[in-house]
Amino acid sequence: MELNSVFIPSEKIVCRDIMGRMIIVPIESGIADLENAMFSFNETGALVWKCIEKKKTVDEICLAVEAEYDSDMEQITAGVKDLLTTLLEKKIIRCNSPGSGMP
Repeated sequence: MELNSVFIPSEKIVCRDIMGRMIIVPIESGIADLENAMFSFNETGALVWKCIEKKKTVDEICLAVEAEYDSDMEQITAGVKDLLTTLLEKKIIRCNSPGSGMP
């Protein structure tokens, strides 16, 4: 996955902030896809999600996390890439950068 890659939310999800918790439900044919169930984020994941919604690059997402949390950039980058990979596998996000490195 390249640091200049940009990912966007899939058209096949519904995302809501419910009582301060970001909840994502995959939708297929207008009904919830129970096979994939729901997905929720902790504070860091919610920050990453907000960056995804703003079409930020992987590098920009990592910088946003670094600005918010006191952690090593290498750890942040690995964590962000792991989360993005999981979201890609669950088809919650998709790549918006032609030719950018999919995991």
